[in-house]
Amino acid sequence: MNKLVQFLGVLLLATACSYNNVPMDVRSMLNYLPLEIGNSWDFKTLYGSPYSRIHREVMGKATINNREYYLLVTTSSYSTIPDSSYYRIDNNGFVYIHRYYQGNFEDNRFRLNASNGDSWTYPIDNNSIATIRTTAESLVLGDTEVKNCKGYYFDVAKWADEEYTIILAPEIGFAKEYSNAWGLGQVLKSAKIHGEIHNF
Repeated sequence: MNKLVQFLGVLLLATACSYNNVPMDVRSMLNYLPLEIGNSWDFKTLYGSPYSRIHREVMGKATINNREYYLLVTTSSYSTIPDSSYYRIDNNGFVYIHRYYQGNFEDNRFRLNASNGDSWTYPIDNNSIATIRTTAESLVLGDTEVKNCKGYYFDVAKWADEEYTIILAPEIGFAKEYSNAWGLGQVLKSAKIHGEIHNF
């Protein structure tokens, strides 16, 4: 029994040390997109039927091209076809999104360590380049003001009316998504993050 207690003590100490060795800025960066199986986000549409709901959930993990991804599945009340996307975060806090219809291309939609006004580009297919620009945001969700959010504005110069913004909130992740061209989109109503429910 004494040896078991000692073993558990060493195990806990090792776990605590490994967590504490993760730099604080890295922990803070990852909080903008908490990917863990079971985490989920429920949205309502900004316009249209109040019964239009969107649910996004981290459903599992997958290995694609020798890289580990989290599988995020999005369902909605207005479509019977779920959308599956695969997300990975590298050591720099760059988020890459893989969708099978894009072949070998990955969206570098988010850089979690980006500052206000940062921008970057990446190829979205063989002919088009996407540009991302970041903004610092303060967002009202329900009756709650959420500060220090990060907005990611997406644009492809060759395309028309595809401009889109996704806002990530600290400790929550996906908070608001909308078309800059049309105004349509969705805003967060509730989220389950690391087992804790957040309602807005």
